[in-house]
Amino acid sequence: MKKETLIIISTVLILLSFWLGMKVERELASWDEIGKPVFKKEQIYFPNKKTSLYLKSKNWGLTADHKISVISTKSNLEFQPDSISEYIFHGFGGIIYKMENDTLKIYSTQKPKTPPKFESDINVEIVEIKDNREWIKLNDKIKNEYQKFE
Repeated sequence: MKKETLIIISTVLILLSFWLGMKVERELASWDEIGKPVFKKEQIYFPNKKTSLYLKSKNWGLTADHKISVISTKSNLEFQPDSISEYIFHGFGGIIYKMENDTLKIYSTQKPKTPPKFESDINVEIVEIKDNREWIKLNDKIKNEYQKFE
């Protein structure tokens, strides 16, 4: 009787350890996704010029605590920011924008440098928002004439 009990217990323990090993393997495999960048892109089409600009963001880090956004003429989703040909915004502040004829008006708490080789038929105008009250007023207008990219 003792020998049979020992065999049953050993078999159960082997099956349990196999099952537990598979669970741990599955959990560790999902950890590979942690820290990989998450990309977002929004196309802004200007019908008069038959061209587009792109608002793109890249969010990365172990706790997704790094973010960079760009205004680009390139449509690729995954990107490395290029200060020569793209407007670059660092951090988590949102971007509110409005299309006016052949101009993209950007409202942001940051005012990035104008890239020397930003080549587009569309003009980009950056308006730096310094006051939180002004930002709140713009947020209230988002549904009507303004849009937001976060």
